[in-house]
Amino acid sequence: MAGDKLNRALNALGSRRNTRTEIIIGGAAAMILSGELARTTSDCDVIFSDPEIGQMQEDIRSVADSLNLTAGWLNGSVQSYLDILPPDYRTRLKTLPTQGNLRISVLHRQDVLVMKFFAGRVRDMADIAALRPTESELDFVRSEIPRLERLDAARATRLGSMLDEFRGRKR
Repeated sequence: MAGDKLNRALNALGSRRNTRTEIIIGGAAAMILSGELARTTSDCDVIFSDPEIGQMQEDIRSVADSLNLTAGWLNGSVQSYLDILPPDYRTRLKTLPTQGNLRISVLHRQDVLVMKFFAGRVRDMADIAALRPTESELDFVRSEIPRLERLDAARATRLGSMLDEFRGRKR
């Protein structure tokens, strides 16, 4: 989904919701919606939702059917990785225009960078390169390593190596 189709899907979801609904979006979709990343995505990662995303499945499927999207276009699968986010991530959220009853916030790019470096998949590294993080953002990611070591020491060490490699390529 490109940004325009993602916006249409969120607007359609907001129109279907008959109660106030709040979602926080992470990953590539957050960067696409904030205009920071110009690519398509197959899904939209929900970090948090109120009500829980499971309670919205009927509306999510209806939007998928009407816009020819995959059934999992909006999903909470990333919620199992919330510990990777810095504890104060909510202080940096960017709120997007409300869509009907749907209030949408997206992660700040430095929080997305932490998650993408930690995941370290090929597509994450491509997104990081496209985002062109500043030295200050890379320093922020590095500052998270001690906390992340307590979650997964091997991945945190790999993150440090990837940061060094990324900085080396930037020079």
